[in-house]
Amino acid sequence: MASHEFSSSVPEQSYPQWQMEYEAALQETDHRTLFKRIELAEAAILTRREVLVQSPDGFTERGEIKAALDNLRRLKKEVLKFS
Repeated sequence: MASHEFSSSVPEQSYPQWQMEYEAALQETDHRTLFKRIELAEAAILTRREVLVQSPDGFTERGEIKAALDNLRRLKKEVLKFS
């Protein structure tokens, strides 16, 4: 089974604090494992977002985080049939 059609606009390993978990969720093909991968990715992304709230830097990364969270929401809705 191929990976999901949710592309990452994040350059390779630009944000290793959360990108590895995010990419793993996008690549997961086993629906039984996908939900857990999404949970792990969301946790890593939200943890990083909290760090960035306290920083004047990270404008670009905050945009990538928003896009990643949007993709994960779409993945849950379209693949896992969440409402």
